[in-house]
Amino acid sequence: MSKVFFYDDRDLAGKSNLELVPGPVEKLGVVMGQDRPSDLQRASCFAGSVVPLDDGRYRLYYSASHWDPPRVFRLAVAESADGLHWEKPDLGQVDWQGAPTNHLWPAGMPEGARCTQPQVVRLPDGSWRMWFWWHGHETGHIRYVPCESVDGLQWRVIDLERPAIFHPSDREVGQNGWVAGLTAASPQDKFADQRTWDWMEAKRLRSNDATYVYYDDISGKLVMYSVWLLPNYPESGHYVPHDNAPQVRRIIHRRESDDGLAWSDPELLLVPDEYDPPHLQFYYLAVERDPDWHLGFLGHYRCWEQTMDIELCFSRDGHNWLRPLRGGWVPRGGVDEIDYFSAYAANRLLDRGDRLLLLYNGGNFKHNWELPESVTERKRANFAAAIRPGRFAGLRATERMVGSLLLKPFAQSAEQITVDADIQGELRAELRDPYGRPFEGYEFATSIPARGDSSEHVLTWSSGKTTAPYRYDVVTLKLELTDGTLYSICT
Repeated sequence: MSKVFFYDDRDLAGKSNLELVPGPVEKLGVVMGQDRPSDLQRASCFAGSVVPLDDGRYRLYYSASHWDPPRVFRLAVAESADGLHWEKPDLGQVDWQGAPTNHLWPAGMPEGARCTQPQVVRLPDGSWRMWFWWHGHETGHIRYVPCESVDGLQWRVIDLERPAIFHPSDREVGQNGWVAGLTAASPQDKFADQRTWDWMEAKRLRSNDATYVYYDDISGKLVMYSVWLLPNYPESGHYVPHDNAPQVRRIIHRRESDDGLAWSDPELLLVPDEYDPPHLQFYYLAVERDPDWHLGFLGHYRCWEQTMDIELCFSRDGHNWLRPLRGGWVPRGGVDEIDYFSAYAANRLLDRGDRLLLLYNGGNFKHNWELPESVTERKRANFAAAIRPGRFAGLRATERMVGSLLLKPFAQSAEQITVDADIQGELRAELRDPYGRPFEGYEFATSIPARGDSSEHVLTWSSGKTTAPYRYDVVTLKLELTDGTLYSICT
């Protein structure tokens, strides 16, 4: 049994009067804010990790930060039974203002280190691995640090001098990293006497922050999705002078690793194209796997407007990505709401059976920290949105038209063909042989219309016929839909 989704046209012989649209998203509001002093000024699930625990609960690894001098970045933990109500346990590892906190402090980190954006995975042998960005501005370090743990709470740095990747401003990559580090920069820079890495090897591992790491149980490899920085000059046509980093253009790249320490060369994945506005940049890529697809939650950064949206994108293999729905998938809030200007996704979906939850961090101010005219106070919070499984995107019939869909020949393995659809009008079906001829009794004229909202509409014909007699035969199928949205076909 397999499901046909419509993120690409590979399984379709043709369609008409059908348009791919995003599925419905239910916004559930704020699920975790800054509710204790140890959350500092900002508690963010962005580039954080939700990890399912053995007892059915979830653990969220997130970032707490204090932006007023002296700046403080900390790694923090919260736990939940349902993904909506989060508790913050006192871990006893590091205090804030003399009080215990839910902050993590990996053994081996220097005192006062700034640590942010934790990515955590559980490996098949039961061990835990974490990577986070260390911003050691006083020492010239901005690098992605690997850690290990046996319980996910007590962590140890593996080697500060062997990071997974470097920020271009790290001392190993070069001075003025935002500019020189992006090109064939001269090794004669302010950190030249401290460099211990080979120049080209450090340059090979450069990246920006906003990094996500996953274990792929099919390949047995760790996979990283992170940001590559293209040089961006005023004459490039993409330059935005009021951005916080106008000299770079953010795009997405991918790396693989067997051990989480040594990572492959960068593979560029997603670059804005001629169908995008010239100022669009890609800020991050979080990825969810299902049996046949990689579902991507892409940071859609409109640099001129300084807004951040979550864009849905799709891939069959994790390398070749499709962007049929360009723009905000989770609607941002109105001018009086906290997520008015931005939405940044956490690393994964939470499976709650009848719905999937996505955590995201939202803010009411611009990416460059400017406040819009109607806003008087900067606010951020962590939100949840709910999606019905399998309903990320579907084919909607054009208004007042009959939408028509024809599948390529397939071997039916399901006991009977069902469709996931929300139908206000009706859906009719015709079952055909591999050469396109309708089977007797399975024509459109004898099809019993499907109506209503169901994930399992059974295709039936007069006298209660289903496709059961044609199980394990090669067939094809044509559907006609009015006033409705078709999400998938189970064949």
